[in-house]
Amino acid sequence: MELTDGEFDPEDVFVREVRRILGGAAHLNLIMAGKLGTGKSTLLNGIFGEDLAETGVGASVTTIIKRHTRPGSPVAVYDTPGIELGRDHQQVIADYIAEIRKNAGDPGQRIHFALYCVRSTDRRFEAYEKEVIEQLAEEVPVFVVFTQCLAADDEDTLALAEFVNGLGLNIRDGRVFLTLAKSRTIGGVTFEGFGLPELVTAIYRSLPEAAAQTLARHQRVSLAVKVAEAESQVRVAAAAAAAIATVPIPVLDAIPLSALQFTMLARITTVMGLKVNIKAIVLAMAGIMGVAAVARQVARQFLKLFPGIGSVINAGMAAEITKKMGRVYVEACTRVCQRQIDGEDITADDATDAIIEEFRRLWTN
Repeated sequence: MELTDGEFDPEDVFVREVRRILGGAAHLNLIMAGKLGTGKSTLLNGIFGEDLAETGVGASVTTIIKRHTRPGSPVAVYDTPGIELGRDHQQVIADYIAEIRKNAGDPGQRIHFALYCVRSTDRRFEAYEKEVIEQLAEEVPVFVVFTQCLAADDEDTLALAEFVNGLGLNIRDGRVFLTLAKSRTIGGVTFEGFGLPELVTAIYRSLPEAAAQTLARHQRVSLAVKVAEAESQVRVAAAAAAAIATVPIPVLDAIPLSALQFTMLARITTVMGLKVNIKAIVLAMAGIMGVAAVARQVARQFLKLFPGIGSVINAGMAAEITKKMGRVYVEACTRVCQRQIDGEDITADDATDAIIEEFRRLWTN
């Protein structure tokens, strides 16, 4: 980011930050395990809202441990063959551990956690599954997920969950997660999907910071995770704004603060996983916030927005201005993200218009 004494380009700041984030995003790698037909791939695709793994009906579509990625995405899944009764489970365990250890030294391919899937309708949990999970947990964090649950209060499912929870397995949160990855209609009755937001939240809390940011950006089921990550960016920016103004700065020299704020907006947009028209967003935010390319215009607008500050901005003022801008922008983005999570197909232009409208309304209220 290049700044002159009198101007800066908000669009350039925004674009450069988006490119920096996407180009340097930490990899997020996971391994899926479980018996044949448990819906491992359906679960994964439900979390990320795209086909990261093959799905099928009947015979397993995964025959070897296979790493799936999508072009341009830092998320990868190691999909595994279904564990079948009669197959040497010691060899299964050995294959899993070998794959995990083989990639442990490569930051781009190191496996961060495992999802072990159990089909709830099987009404049973095999002894060898316990052994698989225990040995997996010695290598990576393991989340045990009950799949294809038709209801969170199903008595048989809850009884099986209680049994597994009582085994004392070294699993994250010390419990299984009940899920239905996608809605199902059986006999004319529709069962709505559930459980994925809670699972994603637990995974997010277990990850290193950089990998957690990647999960927040790419998952498509937990708005709370996206908001938590976006709000952390606001806190970081507010602290940086205060540092900029540790020695009070003349309003005329507020350009570094404005550049910081547009960097923050870029980070929030990226974390929320929104595709927007960057030029339109930047122009609108600059107009609403009174940011202009020329320092004198910046000064006039700051004085108009905050008439009591005099001719300088101190650390507290800088932090408060930045915090308000960030929080309002997060809320505007949140409303658009909620529509996407609810299944609405929103184009980049639609998302842009909605964010601008919400920001303007919230900022002026």
